[in-house]
Amino acid sequence: MKMFFKIVLLSLVSLLFVACAKKPTPNNIISDTSMLKPSPLKEGAYYYLKKGVDFKSYNKIIISDIPVIKDNPKDVAFDENLLNSISIYFRSELMSELNSVVNKNMGKSSLKFDVSVTSLGKEFKSLKFYQYIPVGLAITAITRTTGIEDKNLVIAIALKVTDSKTNEVLAMVVDSNVKKGFSKNQEIIFEDIKPTLDEWVEHYKTRMQELIDNKHNNL
Repeated sequence: MKMFFKIVLLSLVSLLFVACAKKPTPNNIISDTSMLKPSPLKEGAYYYLKKGVDFKSYNKIIISDIPVIKDNPKDVAFDENLLNSISIYFRSELMSELNSVVNKNMGKSSLKFDVSVTSLGKEFKSLKFYQYIPVGLAITAITRTTGIEDKNLVIAIALKVTDSKTNEVLAMVVDSNVKKGFSKNQEIIFEDIKPTLDEWVEHYKTRMQELIDNKHNNL
């Protein structure tokens, strides 16, 4: 009987969050998500792109240090060395690959990319709304009822592109990725996360080239 009530409570919590899952959650880079719309290129991603931007006028991309925020500050599966490795690697690869595209342009302006890993954690397989709500909140609700399920590794990012001179916002993205099948006590290593970072680097490198070539008007 006790287990029955736990299952019922779990179901009610899940329904509550799903019912509220209408818009992506704001973060420290993108404060107004009302400008975002679903990406036709990737399920679960949202974007904004200013119309009429000539991306050929930019030949340099600047990326500041990338903060990495884990959902549960006490989660030892994500130690400081891992967070630093993610930040350094992601920034280095984005800088290198994106600049390899824009440095061929004739223009002399610069783009500033503000990037953050806004969510890094493990969640239960039954949660399908990770891209809308703080994952830590969902984990807290679920772990109060059961702790026996395996989890997924969830990574979410926010990205904002501005003109470095005028600070005008030209593009914004929120995106997320899931890697399945982690046990609740499994340690996370950099190799678990690197494929997702590489996928994002390649994706946004391709999108940048297409924006320069006027092949697409979305991200």
